[in-house]
Amino acid sequence: MDSSRMKELLPRSVRRRLGALRRWLRARPQRTQRQKEQLLASGALSPAEHELLSRVESVISYADGMYKGDGAHYFNVGLSAIHCIEAALNAAQITTVNNILDLPCGYGRVLRFLVPRFPQARITACELLPDAVRFCVEQFGAVPAYSSYKLNKLSLDAQFDLIWCGSLITHLDAPRTLDLLEFFARQLAPGGLVICTTHGDFVAERILDAAEFYGLPHASIPALVASYRQHGYGYLDYPEAPGYGVSLTAPAWLRTQARAAGDLREVYFRARGWDDHQDVFGFVKEA
Repeated sequence: MDSSRMKELLPRSVRRRLGALRRWLRARPQRTQRQKEQLLASGALSPAEHELLSRVESVISYADGMYKGDGAHYFNVGLSAIHCIEAALNAAQITTVNNILDLPCGYGRVLRFLVPRFPQARITACELLPDAVRFCVEQFGAVPAYSSYKLNKLSLDAQFDLIWCGSLITHLDAPRTLDLLEFFARQLAPGGLVICTTHGDFVAERILDAAEFYGLPHASIPALVASYRQHGYGYLDYPEAPGYGVSLTAPAWLRTQARAAGDLREVYFRARGWDDHQDVFGFVKEA
Protein backbone atom coordinates (compact mmCIF):
# COMPACT_ATOMS: atom_id res chain seq x y z
CA MET A 1 0.00 0.00 0.00
CA ASP A 2 1.43 3.39 -0.98
CA SER A 3 1.88 6.22 1.53
CA SER A 4 -0.91 8.39 0.08
CA ARG A 5 -3.40 5.55 0.50
CA MET A 6 -2.21 4.97 4.05
CA LYS A 7 -2.74 8.66 4.87
CA GLU A 8 -6.32 8.47 3.59
CA LEU A 9 -7.04 5.66 6.04
CA LEU A 10 -5.85 7.64 9.05
CA PRO A 11 -8.36 9.75 11.02
CA ARG A 12 -8.14 13.46 10.20
CA SER A 13 -7.08 14.32 13.76
CA VAL A 14 -4.15 11.90 13.49
CA ARG A 15 -3.17 13.31 10.08
CA ARG A 16 -3.17 16.83 11.56
CA ARG A 17 -0.92 15.80 14.44
CA LEU A 18 1.47 13.98 12.13
CA GLY A 19 1.55 16.98 9.81
CA ALA A 20 2.35 19.33 12.70
CA LEU A 21 5.12 16.98 13.87
CA ARG A 22 6.61 16.85 10.38
CA ARG A 23 6.58 20.65 10.10
CA TRP A 24 8.15 20.99 13.54
CA LEU A 25 10.94 18.56 12.68
CA ARG A 26 11.86 20.25 9.41
CA ALA A 27 11.85 23.73 11.02
CA ARG A 28 14.16 22.87 13.91
CA PRO A 29 16.48 25.83 14.56
CA GLN A 30 19.62 23.76 14.06
CA ARG A 31 18.37 22.67 10.64
CA THR A 32 17.34 26.13 9.41
CA GLN A 33 20.64 27.60 10.68
CA ARG A 34 22.53 24.93 8.77
CA GLN A 35 20.52 25.72 5.63
CA LYS A 36 21.36 29.40 5.96
CA GLU A 37 25.06 28.55 6.40
CA GLN A 38 24.96 26.31 3.33
CA LEU A 39 23.51 29.14 1.23
CA LEU A 40 26.16 31.53 2.56
CA ALA A 41 28.87 29.04 1.59
CA SER A 42 27.39 28.21 -1.82
CA GLY A 43 29.07 31.00 -3.76
CA ALA A 44 25.70 31.86 -5.33
CA LEU A 45 25.30 35.19 -3.53
CA SER A 46 26.67 38.60 -4.35
CA PRO A 47 28.86 40.23 -1.67
CA ALA A 48 25.95 42.50 -0.62
CA GLU A 49 23.54 39.54 -0.42
CA HIS A 50 26.07 37.52 1.57
CA GLU A 51 26.59 40.36 4.04
CA LEU A 52 22.87 40.91 4.55
CA LEU A 53 21.98 37.22 4.89
CA SER A 54 24.77 36.78 7.44
CA ARG A 55 22.84 39.16 9.71
CA VAL A 56 19.40 37.60 9.12
CA GLU A 57 17.73 35.55 11.84
CA SER A 58 17.51 31.89 10.73
CA VAL A 59 14.77 30.72 13.14
CA ILE A 60 11.61 29.81 11.18
CA SER A 61 8.26 29.04 12.78
CA TYR A 62 7.04 25.52 12.14
CA ALA A 63 3.65 27.13 11.37
CA ASP A 64 5.11 29.17 8.50
CA GLY A 65 3.34 27.84 5.42
CA MET A 66 5.88 29.58 3.17
CA TYR A 67 8.62 27.27 4.44
CA LYS A 68 8.41 23.84 2.81
CA GLY A 69 11.74 22.59 4.05
CA ASP A 70 13.88 24.27 1.37
CA GLY A 71 15.90 26.87 3.25
CA ALA A 72 17.77 28.12 0.17
CA HIS A 73 14.54 29.01 -1.59
CA TYR A 74 13.00 30.53 1.54
CA PHE A 75 15.95 32.85 2.16
CA ASN A 76 16.36 33.69 -1.53
CA VAL A 77 12.74 34.87 -1.67
CA GLY A 78 13.54 37.28 1.16
CA LEU A 79 16.62 38.51 -0.69
CA SER A 80 14.53 38.97 -3.83
CA ALA A 81 12.08 41.14 -1.88
CA ILE A 82 14.94 43.34 -0.69
CA HIS A 83 16.11 43.75 -4.29
CA CYS A 84 12.60 44.89 -5.26
CA ILE A 85 12.45 47.31 -2.33
CA GLU A 86 15.85 48.82 -3.07
CA ALA A 87 15.07 49.23 -6.78
CA ALA A 88 11.77 50.96 -6.00
CA LEU A 89 13.37 53.21 -3.37
CA ASN A 90 16.00 54.23 -5.90
CA ALA A 91 13.35 54.94 -8.52
CA ALA A 92 11.43 57.06 -6.00
CA GLN A 93 14.67 58.81 -4.92
CA ILE A 94 13.97 57.95 -1.28
CA THR A 95 17.11 57.76 0.84
CA THR A 96 15.74 57.68 4.40
CA VAL A 97 13.23 55.16 5.76
CA ASN A 98 12.11 55.47 9.37
CA ASN A 99 8.73 53.74 9.53
CA ILE A 100 7.95 50.47 7.69
CA LEU A 101 4.80 48.36 7.43
CA ASP A 102 4.94 44.71 6.35
CA LEU A 103 1.40 43.63 5.36
CA PRO A 104 0.84 40.72 5.37
CA CYS A 105 3.91 39.89 7.42
CA GLY A 106 3.23 36.17 7.72
CA TYR A 107 5.88 34.61 9.94
CA GLY A 108 8.56 37.02 8.78
CA ARG A 109 9.88 35.62 5.51
CA VAL A 110 10.61 39.17 4.32
CA LEU A 111 10.48 41.01 7.66
CA ARG A 112 13.54 39.13 8.92
CA PHE A 113 15.45 40.85 6.08
CA LEU A 114 13.93 44.27 6.69
CA VAL A 115 15.30 44.32 10.24
CA PRO A 116 19.02 44.23 9.35
CA ARG A 117 18.53 46.16 6.11
CA PHE A 118 16.84 49.09 7.90
CA PRO A 119 18.24 48.81 11.45
CA GLN A 120 17.09 52.28 12.56
CA ALA A 121 13.50 51.89 11.28
CA ARG A 122 10.38 51.14 13.27
CA ILE A 123 8.92 48.03 11.60
CA THR A 124 5.27 47.07 12.03
CA ALA A 125 4.18 43.47 11.47
CA CYS A 126 0.53 43.30 10.38
CA GLU A 127 -1.42 40.08 9.81
CA LEU A 128 -4.79 38.43 10.26
CA LEU A 129 -3.11 35.59 12.19
CA PRO A 130 -2.34 36.61 15.79
CA ASP A 131 0.23 33.83 16.16
CA ALA A 132 2.16 35.13 13.14
CA VAL A 133 2.20 38.67 14.54
CA ARG A 134 3.31 37.35 17.92
CA PHE A 135 6.18 35.43 16.31
CA CYS A 136 7.38 38.53 14.45
CA VAL A 137 7.22 40.60 17.63
CA GLU A 138 9.08 38.07 19.77
CA GLN A 139 11.63 36.96 17.17
CA PHE A 140 12.36 40.19 15.29
CA GLY A 141 11.29 42.99 17.64
CA ALA A 142 8.51 44.21 15.35
CA VAL A 143 5.64 46.45 16.44
CA PRO A 144 2.39 44.43 16.42
CA ALA A 145 -0.68 45.30 14.36
CA TYR A 146 -3.67 43.21 13.44
CA SER A 147 -5.23 43.25 10.01
CA SER A 148 -8.90 42.93 9.10
CA TYR A 149 -10.80 41.00 6.47
CA LYS A 150 -12.63 44.28 5.83
CA LEU A 151 -9.74 46.32 4.50
CA ASN A 152 -11.92 49.41 4.16
CA LYS A 153 -12.17 49.37 7.97
CA LEU A 154 -8.46 48.80 8.60
CA SER A 155 -6.72 51.79 10.17
CA LEU A 156 -3.33 51.91 11.87
CA ASP A 157 -2.04 54.58 14.25
CA ALA A 158 0.93 55.58 12.09
CA GLN A 159 1.84 56.73 8.63
CA PHE A 160 4.60 54.88 6.85
CA ASP A 161 7.57 55.83 4.70
CA LEU A 162 7.58 52.34 3.23
CA ILE A 163 4.91 49.64 2.91
CA TRP A 164 5.87 46.19 1.66
CA CYS A 165 2.80 44.24 0.52
CA GLY A 166 4.00 40.96 -0.91
CA SER A 167 1.43 38.52 -2.27
CA LEU A 168 -1.75 39.98 -0.84
CA ILE A 169 -3.41 41.34 -3.98
CA THR A 170 -2.68 37.90 -5.44
CA HIS A 171 -5.37 36.49 -3.12
CA LEU A 172 -8.05 39.23 -3.21
CA ASP A 173 -11.04 39.89 -5.43
CA ALA A 174 -11.28 43.24 -7.22
CA PRO A 175 -13.39 45.12 -4.61
CA ARG A 176 -11.02 44.18 -1.78
CA THR A 177 -8.03 45.17 -3.91
CA LEU A 178 -9.62 48.60 -4.33
CA ASP A 179 -10.05 48.77 -0.55
CA LEU A 180 -6.37 47.85 -0.14
CA LEU A 181 -5.24 50.61 -2.51
CA GLU A 182 -7.28 53.13 -0.53
CA PHE A 183 -5.67 51.79 2.65
CA PHE A 184 -2.25 52.48 1.11
CA ALA A 185 -3.30 56.04 0.29
CA ARG A 186 -4.50 56.56 3.89
CA GLN A 187 -1.49 55.05 5.63
CA LEU A 188 1.40 56.32 3.54
CA ALA A 189 3.12 59.48 4.68
CA PRO A 190 3.34 62.16 1.98
CA GLY A 191 6.16 61.05 -0.32
CA GLY A 192 5.98 57.52 1.09
CA LEU A 193 6.34 54.41 -1.06
CA VAL A 194 4.23 51.24 -1.28
CA ILE A 195 5.60 48.19 -3.04
CA CYS A 196 3.00 45.56 -3.90
CA THR A 197 3.06 42.37 -5.95
CA THR A 198 0.53 40.77 -8.31
CA HIS A 199 -0.02 37.80 -10.59
CA GLY A 200 0.27 38.94 -14.21
CA ASP A 201 0.80 37.43 -17.65
CA PHE A 202 3.34 34.86 -16.48
CA VAL A 203 0.93 33.31 -13.98
CA ALA A 204 -2.00 33.54 -16.41
CA GLU A 205 -0.10 31.53 -19.00
CA ARG A 206 1.30 29.12 -16.44
CA ILE A 207 -2.06 28.37 -14.91
CA LEU A 208 -3.75 28.00 -18.32
CA ASP A 209 -1.07 25.60 -19.53
CA ALA A 210 -1.62 23.51 -16.39
CA ALA A 211 1.99 23.96 -15.30
CA GLU A 212 0.55 24.84 -11.88
CA PHE A 213 -3.08 25.00 -10.73
CA TYR A 214 -2.44 27.25 -7.69
CA GLY A 215 -4.88 25.24 -5.63
CA LEU A 216 -7.82 25.90 -7.95
CA PRO A 217 -10.13 23.39 -9.71
CA HIS A 218 -8.79 22.83 -13.21
CA ALA A 219 -12.24 23.27 -14.75
CA SER A 220 -12.54 26.83 -13.39
CA ILE A 221 -9.25 28.13 -14.74
CA PRO A 222 -10.32 29.08 -18.31
CA ALA A 223 -12.99 31.43 -16.89
CA LEU A 224 -10.42 33.00 -14.55
CA VAL A 225 -8.02 33.73 -17.40
CA ALA A 226 -10.84 34.92 -19.68
CA SER A 227 -11.93 37.47 -17.06
CA TYR A 228 -8.34 38.65 -16.70
CA ARG A 229 -7.95 39.14 -20.42
CA GLN A 230 -11.31 40.80 -20.91
CA HIS A 231 -11.58 42.99 -17.82
CA GLY A 232 -8.02 43.25 -16.52
CA TYR A 233 -8.83 41.34 -13.34
CA GLY A 234 -9.72 37.72 -12.71
CA TYR A 235 -10.44 36.05 -9.40
CA LEU A 236 -11.50 32.67 -8.02
CA ASP A 237 -12.02 31.52 -4.44
CA TYR A 238 -10.07 28.57 -3.18
CA PRO A 239 -12.61 25.70 -2.99
CA GLU A 240 -12.53 25.55 0.83
CA ALA A 241 -11.85 29.23 1.61
CA PRO A 242 -14.64 31.59 0.50
CA GLY A 243 -13.37 35.15 0.23
CA TYR A 244 -9.77 34.06 -0.27
CA GLY A 245 -8.34 32.73 -3.49
CA VAL A 246 -6.23 33.55 -6.53
CA SER A 247 -6.31 36.72 -8.60
CA LEU A 248 -4.79 37.79 -11.91
CA THR A 249 -4.14 41.52 -12.29
CA ALA A 250 -3.30 43.38 -15.50
CA PRO A 251 -0.77 46.20 -14.97
CA ALA A 252 -3.02 48.73 -16.74
CA TRP A 253 -5.92 47.84 -14.43
CA LEU A 254 -3.83 48.34 -11.28
CA ARG A 255 -2.35 51.60 -12.52
CA THR A 256 -5.79 53.02 -13.22
CA GLN A 257 -7.15 51.98 -9.83
CA ALA A 258 -4.10 53.25 -7.95
CA ARG A 259 -4.53 56.71 -9.47
CA ALA A 260 -8.20 56.69 -8.52
CA ALA A 261 -7.46 55.54 -4.97
CA GLY A 262 -5.85 58.82 -4.03
CA ASP A 263 -2.66 60.40 -5.37
CA LEU A 264 -0.68 57.19 -5.85
CA ARG A 265 1.91 57.76 -8.59
CA GLU A 266 3.71 54.83 -10.17
CA VAL A 267 7.48 55.03 -9.94
CA TYR A 268 8.49 51.41 -10.45
CA PHE A 269 7.35 48.28 -12.27
CA ARG A 270 9.06 45.01 -13.04
CA ALA A 271 7.30 42.01 -14.52
CA ARG A 272 8.16 38.84 -12.55
CA GLY A 273 10.33 40.97 -10.30
CA TRP A 274 9.74 39.01 -7.10
CA ASP A 275 11.23 35.54 -7.12
CA ASP A 276 10.98 35.53 -10.95
CA HIS A 277 7.24 35.02 -10.43
CA GLN A 278 5.11 37.95 -9.27
CA ASP A 279 4.96 41.39 -10.89
CA VAL A 280 6.19 44.25 -8.69
CA PHE A 281 4.78 47.79 -8.53
CA GLY A 282 6.00 50.84 -6.65
CA PHE A 283 3.63 53.76 -5.99
CA VAL A 284 4.49 57.00 -4.21
CA LYS A 285 1.90 59.06 -2.38
CA GLU A 286 2.05 62.57 -3.75
CA ALA A 287 2.91 65.18 -1.14
